[in-house]
Amino acid sequence: MMATVHPDYEVISKVYAMIQNIDNDLQIKFAVSFEQFRILHFISSIQPKETTVSILAKEFRSNTSATSRKVSTLYKQNLIKDHVSGDDRRTHWITLTPKGISTINELKEFVDDHLPEIEKQIIATLSKNMTDLI
Repeated sequence: MMATVHPDYEVISKVYAMIQNIDNDLQIKFAVSFEQFRILHFISSIQPKETTVSILAKEFRSNTSATSRKVSTLYKQNLIKDHVSGDDRRTHWITLTPKGISTINELKEFVDDHLPEIEKQIIATLSKNMTDLI
């Protein structure tokens, strides 16, 4: 007996491929993955603009090890820095560097320029799927 594939598999695959294309573009142009963009964006949007690996892991529903690997790359690129908390020396606060601030601004501009087209493609894909169901 042959296993059947859920009818939404193709739609989800197409949407995922669109997101992968954004990821590829970001890596080529900025050497930052979509996940790393999300981390930089999160740091830039919080007040007082500092966080920890643990907070990032919770925010992105990831484990601490995977988040640490993504953050480590951002350290190596000088996009983020950390400093030890004065209250608890075990806590390392993560903030954007000046290079990180300029990079996230460029990344936001790039994503803002490309997101409307991706959204149109996703909506068209989903709409076609819904039309096919009716």
